[in-house]
Amino acid sequence: MSVTEHDMHVPLEGGSHETPQERHRMEHIALWLFIGGDAFFCVLEIFFWFYLRSLNTNGMWRGTNCSKANACTDGLGNPLTHPIAKAAAVNTLLIAVIMLASAAVIWFAEVQAREGATRKTTTPLIGLALLLSLGAIAYQIIQFQILPFTTIDGTYASTFEFFMGSNLAHFGLVAFIGTGLFLRSRKGKFENGSWYHLHLSRLWWVWIALSTTVLAIVSVFFA
Repeated sequence: MSVTEHDMHVPLEGGSHETPQERHRMEHIALWLFIGGDAFFCVLEIFFWFYLRSLNTNGMWRGTNCSKANACTDGLGNPLTHPIAKAAAVNTLLIAVIMLASAAVIWFAEVQAREGATRKTTTPLIGLALLLSLGAIAYQIIQFQILPFTTIDGTYASTFEFFMGSNLAHFGLVAFIGTGLFLRSRKGKFENGSWYHLHLSRLWWVWIALSTTVLAIVSVFFA
């Protein structure tokens, strides 16, 4: 990765002997390690979804065999006389679309910063990406309130809600980063070729959008 001429003249803090290129390279490696760790966690989420779905202990993935004649029991021992309804697919997919849109906007903001745009261009774009991520958080919270099941209604229900909780944690981190980017952009921190930290944030943002989409596809089409 190239480093701009502006970055070459940024004074090193704390008397560090690292050059800007070396510091940026280490930051880049650290970010990819962080993304790699989160990707491993995402793979584990997908694994236990399919594992529990295939195991279907006592028919209680979604309780498809539950009926008045063949009552099942939930996690508290209460009778279940019908299969567990699926979560509305449109809500799950729309949340993923909102995060994809926010990632696309933050990527465009980075492109503009690379081309030398001023804060008047980058700040509104970052603000829009931040608002979209906050919208995804709000929509995810709303989805919690309108689910046709609770965590005790079988392994599908509990796993689906775990996915949503995981989304909220990741969206919250994205919103926190977006807030920092927005405040820094208002101060002109991404002007004159200083796009590198915006680039690092964009990588994480895009990863979260993609992983959210993968989880949404799994939970919708393999319920």
